[in-house]
Amino acid sequence: MLNNGSTKPFLPYSEQLALLESRGLTIENREKALSILESINYYRFSGYSLSLRRNDIFYSGITFENIYELYLFDEQFRSIIMKFCGIVEVSFRSYISYYHSEHYSPLGYLFPSNFDDISRHSSFIVELDKEIERSDDYFIEHHKTDLNNIFPFWVAIEVTSFGVLSKLYKNMKIEDRNAIAKTYIHYGRKYVENWLQCCSYVRNIAAHGGRFYNRLLKACPVKINTKRYPNIDNTSPFAFIVAIYNLLPSDRIKKMFVKDIQDCFSKHPFALYKHMGFPNNWDSALLHS
Repeated sequence: MLNNGSTKPFLPYSEQLALLESRGLTIENREKALSILESINYYRFSGYSLSLRRNDIFYSGITFENIYELYLFDEQFRSIIMKFCGIVEVSFRSYISYYHSEHYSPLGYLFPSNFDDISRHSSFIVELDKEIERSDDYFIEHHKTDLNNIFPFWVAIEVTSFGVLSKLYKNMKIEDRNAIAKTYIHYGRKYVENWLQCCSYVRNIAAHGGRFYNRLLKACPVKINTKRYPNIDNTSPFAFIVAIYNLLPSDRIKKMFVKDIQDCFSKHPFALYKHMGFPNNWDSALLHS
């Protein structure tokens, strides 16, 4: 049997609320607060209070509704990350499959000689075969049953995850990575490799409901223009916003991205720029980059 001597005791919702209240949190609507705790794990919810308390005591005037507003802000922010990382993913599927098929033939992706590292290519093929096998998309079934299991690159790449796509780009020949980066993103390949990894990382956080507010991120440093963003913290959510922005396929979509983030902050004014690493002029800095 497990030793529960150091485990915190289970608390019913009403006692969870009482605990918050005992720490100085103002509860304006107890019925609503209980309903929120029933639908949001207490541990997840309390994570949004970290900037609102010290030594487990809330700052004067902080309310339950303040914490919930930060939770709603983060929920909306996650949906923005998902939406625009999805656009980046779709774009890079197109860039990679078009370029590679044009230069190496529609089935050139099957040959390790057309990539940088043989072992990484082998891992890619194994992952790709798994995704094709489990896929029930019509276009995959069509190629399985009617086209003798022959998948041109522009078909096969559609079942890859963002993580696999990022690794695939990084394993293309250097001249191919350079060509795609120069043609579509107008930055060097090392930047594009890094930003794709960052994009995959934050999308994974968003997909699993992870918190962005008041959080330092890990996994990959972001290489960005420090002259334009002089005091940027490369572990802040804003640094990753810059990475996503730079990968978006058009000025129109970039403007949509900025507007969605502006709306997110406007709708939830209790959320502060500083707890996301955003400078005060973040929107103009992005749009004029």
